[in-house]
Amino acid sequence: MKTTSSNAQRLLRLFEQMRASKHSPAIARMHQLNLSFSHLRALHLLAAQPQLAMKDLAEQLCLTPPSVTALTRRLLAAGMIARQPHADDSRVALLSLTEPGRALLHEIYQDQLAGMERLLEGLSPDEQLLFIDLLERAVTTLHGPA
Repeated sequence: MKTTSSNAQRLLRLFEQMRASKHSPAIARMHQLNLSFSHLRALHLLAAQPQLAMKDLAEQLCLTPPSVTALTRRLLAAGMIARQPHADDSRVALLSLTEPGRALLHEIYQDQLAGMERLLEGLSPDEQLLFIDLLERAVTTLHGPA
């Protein structure tokens, strides 16, 4: 158990080093727009569907409707999402990702992909596969049985 604990501490330090490394241009752009990772989570959810009701977004983010209203206000101001009333129920606000929102998500994905490529560059192809296989197994254990 002691080995697992010390390895877990070592892993935390490594994750912290990765997080503290130079931010990508896309993340810098997010900060310029005054957007947080909560905003990014909302953008990812909106990218998965053409339109989403504010209430549904609140449920998926595990936030209260007033919190989602504040969150989406900034995304609307930054031009990352659009808001329109539901065709059948004017009390329901539907949110959708705009082209600039989609472009920001794509830019972030490309930056993350480049970062993962840099991470793997120091490993041989066999080591890369082993690393990914072990990480997948660890993530499966973390999430428990399906």
